Amino acid sequence: MSKVEEYVAFIEALHLFQDIGEGHLFNFAESFHAKTFSAGETIIDIGEKASHFYIIFSGEVDLTVSGKIEKTETYVRGDYLGVDAIISEKISSSAIAKTNAILLALDLSSGKLSDSINLLQNNLEVSVKCRELVAEKDFAWLNKDEVVYFLKRKHISLFWRRMFFPILFIALGGLAMGIWWIKFSNVFWTIGVFLLGSAVILPLWYWLDWRNDYYVITNHRLIWEEKVIGIYSSRQEAILADILSVSINTDKLIQSFLDYGRVSAHIMVGGIDLDYTPHPRHAKRLLDELIERTKSQYQQKTEEEIRQAIIKKLQNPNPPAVHKRTPIPQKKSISEKLSKKLRPQKQYHIFMQRFEEGGNIVYRKHWIVLLRLVGIPLLISALLLYFVSTQTYLILAQSPEALSDSLISLAAVAALASIGWGIYQYFSWSYDIFKVTKSAIFDIDRKPLGNENSRSAPLDNIESLTYKRDGIMNIFFNYGTVYIHIGSEAFDFQDVLDPASVQRDISRRYTANHISKKENVAKKDNQKWIDWFLTYHQSEEEFQKLIDKLQKEKDERELAETIAAEEGEREDNE
Repeated sequence: MSKVEEYVAFIEALHLFQDIGEGHLFNFAESFHAKTFSAGETIIDIGEKASHFYIIFSGEVDLTVSGKIEKTETYVRGDYLGVDAIISEKISSSAIAKTNAILLALDLSSGKLSDSINLLQNNLEVSVKCRELVAEKDFAWLNKDEVVYFLKRKHISLFWRRMFFPILFIALGGLAMGIWWIKFSNVFWTIGVFLLGSAVILPLWYWLDWRNDYYVITNHRLIWEEKVIGIYSSRQEAILADILSVSINTDKLIQSFLDYGRVSAHIMVGGIDLDYTPHPRHAKRLLDELIERTKSQYQQKTEEEIRQAIIKKLQNPNPPAVHKRTPIPQKKSISEKLSKKLRPQKQYHIFMQRFEEGGNIVYRKHWIVLLRLVGIPLLISALLLYFVSTQTYLILAQSPEALSDSLISLAAVAALASIGWGIYQYFSWSYDIFKVTKSAIFDIDRKPLGNENSRSAPLDNIESLTYKRDGIMNIFFNYGTVYIHIGSEAFDFQDVLDPASVQRDISRRYTANHISKKENVAKKDNQKWIDWFLTYHQSEEEFQKLIDKLQKEKDERELAETIAAEEGEREDNE
């Protein structure tokens, strides 16, 4: 395969080149020239005149995009740099080789590819706008190694579709003000002011609401973040490795003309539907490419692990068994034993709503829930104790206003009962926990002096994660519910502090567990192949002798058959 054919096979799989015909692909491939950069070497720098467009063929490159928030992201094989050379004249980002890298460079100063470049224009403009928006936004929930490739709000047509009522209010408000101008009626003036005021406030509200929703595609996952100011907040996501297929749905008229539609990512059960997605075809092709890239990276990692394991096994095919010596426990002094007994062995996390214990993450419901439970008992206790203390003072002062002893005693008993009720409610809140281990999730509800109800499910079975914060109180105090869907069953981590971080914790545990299990299965399978390979390697001479013997027997048999056939022909001829 020639270099040109190799480059064509490489770029035709990239989402940028999906709409380009074979002729233009070969034009690009013939114009590319490979440039090698050493680790730490500058590829492009901010402020320079843009002249080259690059595609990473191998290695890694750190790209820093300037904006409100300066961000550095690591780009890999298939990513591109120097878009400014096509879109604008000045470079707005800098790129430094993180490792030794080979880049396919396209010199645009000659102008030979003007027709082919025009075909890339739309896709590149979408990418540039996404990168500009990435430089403006700071998503705290992104992992350090996550690179954002697609970041868009819902299509602007959604905002304009909601302008019917503001326009109607303007018309009715203008009519009311006209009637007020003629009749000077305060009723029509009030109606007019209300309608016109609503016509101003509603568009502002719709605008802010539209700007709060984002569709995000990273190198790890697909995310839909949705917010309604002061009322609602949620985030849905799907890991790229779990996405089975991606589809788009647009009508033939309005959506195709305005270039928006629905992008659906299908997982084992269910999925995520991104309505009003701008540039849906671009998003789908990008998702398909990143999903394939994820599979390819996993395969390369597996192959490298197998290679290293084979080398290690060949270097030491029969490692000696090792038995480590168990250290002899040292005798402790009486003071050390006493201090250990007196030292607290367990942390009780009295009011903590999230804590880690033995490698497990434990969540309690928000303190607002605790306040609702113990608020009334505390209030009643405070009032009764105040009553008892004042009456006790009056009795000691021998005041005629003092009530009977029996009534005061009854109030004291009621106060103690109310305090006991509050303590019971606290322990009821404290024992109602949600727990995430390295391999499972638990919903545990234990009543003080009562039964314990516990549900659990393996992390492997999680199909989707969402969270919601409904209402002003939830938004203000940052608590809500995390919904975990597992087949026909659902786990609800209700009223937890910062549900977004809870969702992130579960997602990370799920990812780590999922990767760990896949790696363990792969290691077992790979070990079998390695053992077979080693067996063959160790018995190669024996196998070769057997093969030579079988080949010799086959040749002798064929020779005997040939001789017998010739003798048969001779006898027939005679």
